[in-house]
Amino acid sequence: MDGQNVNDTPDAYYKWDDTQVLYAVEIDDQSNVSLESIKAGIDYAIANEYVLLLYGHVITSGTPAEYQTSTSKLEEILSYTKAQGGDFYLLGDLGNSSWSSATSNVTANFTISADTIVAGGDVTFVGYSINQTSEFLDFGDGTSSTSANVTHTYATPGTYNAVLTVTNGIHSHSITKTIIVTTGRTGGVALSWDDVQNIGPCYENLATFQTYNASCTMNINNLSAWGQGTTDNLSALHNAGWEIAGHGYNHLNSIEFLNNSTSEEWLNQEIFPNIAEITGYGYPVYSLAYPYSSRNETTDSLLAPYFRTLRSTNFETVNVNESNAYYKWDDARVVYGVEIDDQSNVSLESIKYGIDYAMQHGYVLVLYGHAITSNVTGEYQTSTSRLESILNYTNQKNGTFYLMGDLGNSSWVPSGRFSNVIANFTVSSDNVYTGENVTFADYSVNHTIQLLDFGDGSNSSTANVVHKYTTPGTYTVNLTVTNDVSNQSITKTITVIQSTPPVANFTSNLTTGLAPLDVAFTDASTGLPTPTSWLWDFGDGYNSTEQSPKHTYSAAGSYTVNLTVSNLNSTTSTTATITVLNESNVLPVANFSMSVTRGDAPLSVTFTDLSQYATSWTWDFGDGASSTDQNPTHEYSSAGTYTVKLTAKNANGENSTTAQIIADRKSSGGSSNGGGGGGGGSPEPARNVEVKELSQVSITNGKAVQFDFTKNATCVVSVGFDAKKTVGKTTTIVEQLKNKSTLVSNLSDGVVYKYFNVWVGNSGFATSANIENPALCFKVEKAWIKDKNIDKDSITLNRYSNKTWEKLPASLSGEDNKYLYFKSSVPGYSFFAITGKMTSNEEDESHTGEATPNSGTQEQDNTEPGIEPDGDSKITPGFEMIYCILGLLGVFLYRRK
Repeated sequence: MDGQNVNDTPDAYYKWDDTQVLYAVEIDDQSNVSLESIKAGIDYAIANEYVLLLYGHVITSGTPAEYQTSTSKLEEILSYTKAQGGDFYLLGDLGNSSWSSATSNVTANFTISADTIVAGGDVTFVGYSINQTSEFLDFGDGTSSTSANVTHTYATPGTYNAVLTVTNGIHSHSITKTIIVTTGRTGGVALSWDDVQNIGPCYENLATFQTYNASCTMNINNLSAWGQGTTDNLSALHNAGWEIAGHGYNHLNSIEFLNNSTSEEWLNQEIFPNIAEITGYGYPVYSLAYPYSSRNETTDSLLAPYFRTLRSTNFETVNVNESNAYYKWDDARVVYGVEIDDQSNVSLESIKYGIDYAMQHGYVLVLYGHAITSNVTGEYQTSTSRLESILNYTNQKNGTFYLMGDLGNSSWVPSGRFSNVIANFTVSSDNVYTGENVTFADYSVNHTIQLLDFGDGSNSSTANVVHKYTTPGTYTVNLTVTNDVSNQSITKTITVIQSTPPVANFTSNLTTGLAPLDVAFTDASTGLPTPTSWLWDFGDGYNSTEQSPKHTYSAAGSYTVNLTVSNLNSTTSTTATITVLNESNVLPVANFSMSVTRGDAPLSVTFTDLSQYATSWTWDFGDGASSTDQNPTHEYSSAGTYTVKLTAKNANGENSTTAQIIADRKSSGGSSNGGGGGGGGSPEPARNVEVKELSQVSITNGKAVQFDFTKNATCVVSVGFDAKKTVGKTTTIVEQLKNKSTLVSNLSDGVVYKYFNVWVGNSGFATSANIENPALCFKVEKAWIKDKNIDKDSITLNRYSNKTWEKLPASLSGEDNKYLYFKSSVPGYSFFAITGKMTSNEEDESHTGEATPNSGTQEQDNTEPGIEPDGDSKITPGFEMIYCILGLLGVFLYRRK
């Protein structure tokens, strides 16, 4: 409409009055309608809730001509409307609201409750079409509805296109939605491999299959002609979860065979031998792959009693003939496989499509191949790269790898004709004692009759039986199983050993002590078989059925411990006594050791108390002097033989013991074997002792004894021997010297590492009458060996006895970051020196026969504070003992042979 002022044209507004004819104001720049007039109209429309009708022609950013609206004017109108809170309407929103058109286009539209369901499930359709007068809904499965508001059941798996067509008599419109109906199972592939000669390639690639959890079916023919290697490979495949299936015994074309022979001849020559051979190897047969995929309804019918699944070939790509390439869990006995060999003209993309389709519908894509090779040179070969692509793709899609025997007719029952028997049984033990039960368990297959011959003149008609052998010997057990068509035997050897009654025996770590007394009992019972049950009666009302229990006696008394043991033959008992003392009535047991038992006067002797249960001590040194110290030191100023007496006391009484000290007028080095070699104290002058260390062990007749020097104060690690006399707690002393002892002569050769003395027990103990197999373990610093250029193989232990030095072989037993450890068998214990030889021809004379000086000069003893293990060694404390414990045990065992 015309007009320069919008307010002058009231018809320019739509007032929601259903007026069908509307009048608009032109906004082009040359229309003579000012921008201010338009803004006033916008204000008026918003104030009255009207709609201002505007129109223009061409929008331009340049200088506007007639029928052109500048972009600046347009933007002013738009921004002003928005700023004032106005709405932008379409012309179709205005006019006569009751208007309708019989010739309007129809619009088809509907929704579905689900686009993927399991077969037998319902889909609900809801129509949202517009302007239609009729509806037709085709469900895609051969059924339909005249209403789009309907619920429909899809009974069969598949892909269905539901099409809704609507019309109003003039126009029509259609819309389609796809519905996938699945089997409800996990989709996947059934991959099989044809021909017996391809067992080897499958086995060689077994690791690849296992990477993807893929099990396959191996279709074989005439296995026995291929040797043990092929048989073993097939067994490995079967053990990995593979199925073994038939492929025709002679791999002949089925239809061609039947064209010239009877059905019975075909079964007897091709099918039955194939089943019997595979079954004979212990593999059940469920499926057969037709040789050359040659089949018809006649062959299918003939084979129905003997196979659940029969596989032929699709011969097409998966895309072209997708229906036959899948097993749809419909009990179809005949399935069609797609050949995956590289030259089969089936593309990898086609196979992947088939896998996707199978996964989408819950189908099984049936695939097969022949030889697996890394380098394809002809037909009937699948490359390893293609194989891995198929396996990997299936795995990535979460597909399942099925066996051919999983498919086919689920109601099939195997024919009994070729269910060959397999004899198998187990025994609870193949080494038993007379009178012991042997349990036989049957694991045979398909048998109707059994005979189990025990090999001792008796038998059983069942292999599930318990039998006892009463006479020792070796017995061959034979199980024979049979049915109507086959029999098989299997043997096992059982060795029967003569059993003996048990002999009860035990030891304890303690036999006497103060209450409460913790005693550890160790079972030492014997018998054949060894005892299988133990009953301990501790004599105080308590008992135990453990083999080696621990028990605490809380009250004083004498307790008889009874151990009863049993094996399959009988039961026997033995007893021992545990004496538990009360501190209020126990008497002391006097015992002591001496640092020296002989030496030149004046002779200083340190006495170490080893008494038990003592509260006070009285020492009579035999020279008129005495002491009440627990561990006194006394000096004998005059030569002579002195009897030292220790009286140990407590509130209940006293007990005494004596030992002898000899103070000589001069050095007695010439008879060192009598004093030092026999054990006891030390005649070494105290001023020459650099450091000493003590070790105390209880000595029992018949037991191996080892004194360990754990303070690392000297070069000696341990001293050991076999005891021939029980003397109780005994102290061994090692003295490491500052220089060569004044009691020995010079060494003739070698560089001296250390001089040391070893004294065992009281005077006269360490003799051949009391000990045997004496040994010693020592250590040498690696730094000394390096600094002195010493050949470590030349390390020697030298012992001084009978006025001469004796060289004793030393064998290397171990090392750590600081020391080399050596062990030696020794004739006895007395004066020692460790020497080595330099690797060069010229030996430094200044070191011959002299010990390497040490920085410390203070006398030390492990009973005194200040002795600590060597801080430079980086090994665990006590670890060095391992080398010497093993070494000393070796010496003891060797000597006892």
